[in-house]
Amino acid sequence: MKKLLTFTLSILILTSLPLYANEALIGSWKNKEGLRMDFLSGFKANVGPVIYWEDDEVSKIHTWVVNTNSNELKIYYESGAYELSNDGMQLFWNTSSWKEKEDLTWEKVDDVFQTNSINLKIDPDAFVNELTKSSWSSNFNNSDLKEFTKTFSSASGILSEFDNEANLDNLQSWGVASGVLMIGSSDLYVEAIISDMYLIAVDENDSFLVLYKGDLKENKERVTLKDSREKFLSALTTGAWKQVGYYSDSIFRYRPIEGDLKGRAFLERDSKLISTSVWEFSPATGAFKEGYNEYISGINIGDLIVFVNEDGEQNAFYRDSSVELKEFSTSDVKNISISERSTDDTKNALTKQMSIGSGSDFTLFEFNSDNRTGYFHKWTSHPFQITGQTLSIDDHYPSSFEQLYIVEDYVVFDETYNSKVDVRESRMRPKTNNEAKDDVIKAVAAIEEGQNFIKIKVDLKDGSSETIPIPVSSLQDLKSISVITE
Repeated sequence: MKKLLTFTLSILILTSLPLYANEALIGSWKNKEGLRMDFLSGFKANVGPVIYWEDDEVSKIHTWVVNTNSNELKIYYESGAYELSNDGMQLFWNTSSWKEKEDLTWEKVDDVFQTNSINLKIDPDAFVNELTKSSWSSNFNNSDLKEFTKTFSSASGILSEFDNEANLDNLQSWGVASGVLMIGSSDLYVEAIISDMYLIAVDENDSFLVLYKGDLKENKERVTLKDSREKFLSALTTGAWKQVGYYSDSIFRYRPIEGDLKGRAFLERDSKLISTSVWEFSPATGAFKEGYNEYISGINIGDLIVFVNEDGEQNAFYRDSSVELKEFSTSDVKNISISERSTDDTKNALTKQMSIGSGSDFTLFEFNSDNRTGYFHKWTSHPFQITGQTLSIDDHYPSSFEQLYIVEDYVVFDETYNSKVDVRESRMRPKTNNEAKDDVIKAVAAIEEGQNFIKIKVDLKDGSSETIPIPVSSLQDLKSISVITE
């Protein structure tokens, strides 16, 4: 957790909230151990959010509940009878967590003030405008960041969340309807307000969401696929796009292949190709298809790009800042028509170690001397090690064995895995460590060689200039250059 700056607390809460019998609880309280609790008003009597602080850091947010019959205060798993001093400056809370009598006493260190606020149920339009015009954080020093962005309607969009190091942490949808705030597919908040400092929302189980208002967001250009096809597709095919995963992020690279309106979407995880799908935009229908998915619209807002299908489901991506912002076009694609007359080009394209499928399978085309025939190899390699009395194989199922049995030409691994000695002719052999390292160097060189371009600089009358890449590796490949005007 990040350290917070020292400041005087002034908590801003909804002016229209009623005052309850336990209103004296509302405020900031501190015990001799340095733990602080900030009690905020809720949306009904005797229930509200409480913010816990430890060592000047926000540690957690829970719900406080008062039982008026027993005068019991409950916060999460802690509960006990409470009393307030006559001047309202001391809170005596008898919980099992505090053993000594002096630990049960809390001193009031600040008040809570009720000021300007907007209630979702009373004014949903104003609520959404406040929600989307500022950034938000889960603590006062804005060490993390949350941004609500409108996309295809005035009351719904995408929530982009970033961690303490400004790395993308999550993308999920949000929407407002019938006085209710929905975040993601499961978080439904039945009441919500926005004040000068807070977003406070509560679900039907009295669990509270509390976010702190940050700076005003920068206004970013909104580019829709329907109205600005060229600009949208230009953004889509530039660099790469990211979605956050539980174990690793998914990186999407959209590249035009057959033409400006049709290409491939390459999905990678941990620099491994996981899958490939065909994308295509239809000017006639305005639909964008990717694999089996069809989207009726798309929008680009700064580093955010979002598609929506006919059911209103959104698919959002965020710009991957680690990938160069290079725009790809069909001029970056080398087109090889396979025939016996183009075997040299085909061989140069295919005689590289490649990966396919889930990223664990390697492939290689091995050509014979006639450049027409050969062998297509596909194999998977998993590291193994013997530790103690166990043989373990990484990323393999089954993954560990304790006993081997040999009978005839069969090898039995425990009860879950069996293999057979195969005497058929095979082209398979393992690499040495040096060979594996050399092949990596050769693969990198082959990629760089395939990306060689000649660049032509065009000087314009207004004094500016444009540099145009041509996908050839040598001037000797050029026959002529023509300027075509329409």
